[in-house]
Amino acid sequence: MIRVFIAVELSSEIRENLAVLQQQLKKTLPAINWVRPESIHLTLKFLGYVEPSRISELLSALEPIGTKHQTFSLDIQGMGVFPHIKHPRILWVGVNEQTPVLQELVLEIEAELEPLGFPVEEKSYHPHLTVARIKRENAIVGSALIERGALESAQPLGILTIDRFILFQSDLDSSGATYTRLGTVQLSGNIQ
Repeated sequence: MIRVFIAVELSSEIRENLAVLQQQLKKTLPAINWVRPESIHLTLKFLGYVEPSRISELLSALEPIGTKHQTFSLDIQGMGVFPHIKHPRILWVGVNEQTPVLQELVLEIEAELEPLGFPVEEKSYHPHLTVARIKRENAIVGSALIERGALESAQPLGILTIDRFILFQSDLDSSGATYTRLGTVQLSGNIQ
């Protein structure tokens, strides 16, 4: 079994801007687990563990989505935490205004994969880029984020052009996750 998910890769410019943001935050926050900038991505759907023999079936189901959706762009900016500021576990950078186009893409991915045994997510989709995981001293980190005003900053970090999405394999080890591309679905056209 392999662990798989569907995501959009970031441009090198956005990754560089995220690295700068992480360096700024490291100066004022307690020690937390920062995600390597080269590993940050925009997840569209997490599938979990699947048999490697199902990869071609998944890609066949996803391929038609690319012909129905055109390339589009999102503003990457703003910060937040999951589940809440008093006990944050994930520090993320967001998408300025969740676009209906992104929501439509995610809903279509969900609809195509549900008949293959991948249930539709119960929670509504909240696009974000995970920049850090907070495994201890959660309340202290939350207080530091509030004092710094980090979550009130809407610093623009770049424009993310979504012209494809990728089925990834995720391998976890002590140094973090390693991602391997299993297949790419290209979107069909012009920026909206």
